[in-house]
Amino acid sequence: MRDGAVSEGRDGTAAVPAAGVWRRRGRSGLVGPPGRLVRWGALAAAVVLAAGAVPAGAQSTDPPEDSMTDPPPAADDASLSSLSLSGVDFGGFSGEVLVYAANVAGDVSATTVTATATNSAAEVSILADDADTETDGHQVGLIRGRNWVRVSVTSADGMVQRQYEVMVVRDPGEAMSRNADADIGIHGDPPQDGWAYFKGVWGINDRLMLIGHGGSPQIREACTIQSYDLATGLQLDPRLLDDPFLPGCSPFPTLNAVVNGAWSDGEIVWVSYLHQKVIRAYNLETGAFLPERAISTSKAKSGSQLLRGVWSDGETIWVAENYALKVFAFDLGTGERRPDADIALETGADRVDAGLAERYKIFGLWSDGKTMWVGEGWAASQIFPGPNRIWAYDLATGERKSDLDIPDPLGTNSTAYDGANMAGFWSDGATLWVSETRYSESIRAFNMPANALLTWLRLSDADIPFSADRFEYSVRVPLEVSRVTLSAAAAFSDSEVSFSVADADAEVGGVQVDLAEGLNTVVVTSANGGDTRTYTVRINRADPPPPPVPFSAELSSLAVSGAELTFSADQLIYEAEVAADVESVTVSAVAADERASVTVLPADADPVADAHQVSLSVGANVVTITVRAGKEILTYTVVLTRPAGTGDDSDDAVGGESDSDGDGGEGPVSLQKEEPEELAAAEQRSESGSESESGSESESESESESGSESGSEFDGSEPVGPALTAGFEGVPDAHSGAGSDVVVRVRFSEPLAVSYVTMRDGGGVFVQSPHRVVRAKRVEGRSDLWDITVRVGDDRRLSVTVFKGSGCDGEHAVCTADGRPVSEAAQVFIEGPSS
Repeated sequence: MRDGAVSEGRDGTAAVPAAGVWRRRGRSGLVGPPGRLVRWGALAAAVVLAAGAVPAGAQSTDPPEDSMTDPPPAADDASLSSLSLSGVDFGGFSGEVLVYAANVAGDVSATTVTATATNSAAEVSILADDADTETDGHQVGLIRGRNWVRVSVTSADGMVQRQYEVMVVRDPGEAMSRNADADIGIHGDPPQDGWAYFKGVWGINDRLMLIGHGGSPQIREACTIQSYDLATGLQLDPRLLDDPFLPGCSPFPTLNAVVNGAWSDGEIVWVSYLHQKVIRAYNLETGAFLPERAISTSKAKSGSQLLRGVWSDGETIWVAENYALKVFAFDLGTGERRPDADIALETGADRVDAGLAERYKIFGLWSDGKTMWVGEGWAASQIFPGPNRIWAYDLATGERKSDLDIPDPLGTNSTAYDGANMAGFWSDGATLWVSETRYSESIRAFNMPANALLTWLRLSDADIPFSADRFEYSVRVPLEVSRVTLSAAAAFSDSEVSFSVADADAEVGGVQVDLAEGLNTVVVTSANGGDTRTYTVRINRADPPPPPVPFSAELSSLAVSGAELTFSADQLIYEAEVAADVESVTVSAVAADERASVTVLPADADPVADAHQVSLSVGANVVTITVRAGKEILTYTVVLTRPAGTGDDSDDAVGGESDSDGDGGEGPVSLQKEEPEELAAAEQRSESGSESESGSESESESESESGSESGSEFDGSEPVGPALTAGFEGVPDAHSGAGSDVVVRVRFSEPLAVSYVTMRDGGGVFVQSPHRVVRAKRVEGRSDLWDITVRVGDDRRLSVTVFKGSGCDGEHAVCTADGRPVSEAAQVFIEGPSS
């Protein structure tokens, strides 16, 4: 097993040293583009004599002219003059080609590596360590599936290093049988107060990517993409998802951050979460949430949804839904439903008929483009453990393919097993990796059935985010690159791999492709018996694209009917007065960046009209305009004062005072989800959680907030009772600056009829941009006492406000059950660290 917690690779061989010691080709998270010579820092205080060099103090005479030979290799030469692997044919060798691939039969269990440096004074090291020191030469053991043979050369002067790599794929053994040698160990032991397991599983190149369940308040796997090197099992750089509306990304993730599936095209990762009717999308490199690429699943109309595994072929995205016993299909680009591509999971019908549907679960998804594998089984617990199975379906027709099933991948068909479930799985064509729940120490590996999939496809001078189940790629290379090398390996040695272009140098391993300027298309075809697969690589040889235009969250115009505003894009706070008879105004706000989204609060009082209408009460009315563009967020605040007319009572004013203190940079603003309407609706999820403390899931079909009032019971009659007031407790004198969290406690004079969503996201509590509310929690379950967590955005003074209200009909109203809103505004200021 390859264990990420140790410094050795599989079979006891040495693992690849960490980046910064060994500089490898530039894939995501690695250093330097393919083939580049990497120069190290200052020379060590040592003298290295190249072969044939004259020691200090010796006399040197030039040889006769007719005895001159080729000049000796340069001291900074880090190339190989020869490289061979016994029993492995990867084509001819060239010192300028760094990556090769080959297939070997299942009976080839080891190879002897021979490597010679062009400069004999250069240092050559072979990774992994010699597996058989009793035998001449450097022996490398080969497991079934992928094997990496890496040869590193350091120049004689210590300044330059090159690394050569041969991908050797050994035929898998019996189809769907265990391959423990290819297991991936997960770091460390399970924590005492929780456990780490991964339902989001996918792979890119030589990495296995994972997102965890986030089901414990002490761990944050739901917000972090873990990455493991498939060659060594070592954990690589984690990436944090930047999603302020995802509960699991707060310092104390809630149980609703449970990840149930993930799939990526190499640039974007789509993630399904428990009880959320949306598949959220993130930039894989930065972790930024991409609302425009999210997929709303509410159109599936399956009632209380429980989304599970996710997989896509690049055009259609499929997501398994637990309660409907179905795999729903959507267009990946538009989000539209594709009911013609749905797959009904017939294997669960017997459980439904027996009244055991609540104990039936669906797990991960993966497809090779022809067969869809679906993880299905009984709910697991310490009381009721049950078997897990991976069932096979025809992707095009939805029909069962039972000959490709994996009947019991985790060996859980036993009452002695402590309630494990499958969590997610992914394959590179040769090997299938299966994650499990409950104290998982490894991602288990299985051999795949015979197929024609490629398991490896590499292009020099450019990064292909390759995965066996993706068949279309587009890359760009610099205009000065006129030739590239494509190396490919099939999942099985008896596959025949061909290329649609002529090999410009058949003496060298891989296929040398001469590029014309502009678009070049290469089709790689792999055939194995009756199975044929084609992979298309489009290579654009051109100058690099212009740098992206930075996002701007400024407004280009802002106007309010009936009010005089002198607008300036860099002025965030405005005050104006309207006539006493003006009961509503029209707010017109246009973003300077067409990519930006604009949200106006209060909500539109007349959604039928084209413009945004805001109803006004007597007194101060606060209107906020929040502009989001990429990661840039600006909030403009307009305080509109409507004077009291004859007979009016100014005590009916709403809103509250502006918290501007004259610096022009602060103003009250609510955290409003700037997402499409369907996505915002899909965010209403249960705070009660979904994963029980015992580790088995207790998913409720209800999406309401457990233990909370769903809304006001006010019947329209005049509310009777004392005024509802709000106050703050436990307020620190100062915050610690950008990125820190501040918790303030708000005490209301009576219990409220609001949800945590309203308090956190819906404007129940206001903070000014760039600060934001990231958590709202009842203290000991009491709805009159709330702990509000604010994520600090900069070093300025922070204000937290609960505004005075005029009614309980709005979605942001803070009221009692009998319809009494907050009677007086409450506000507190927390100074910055420099104050």
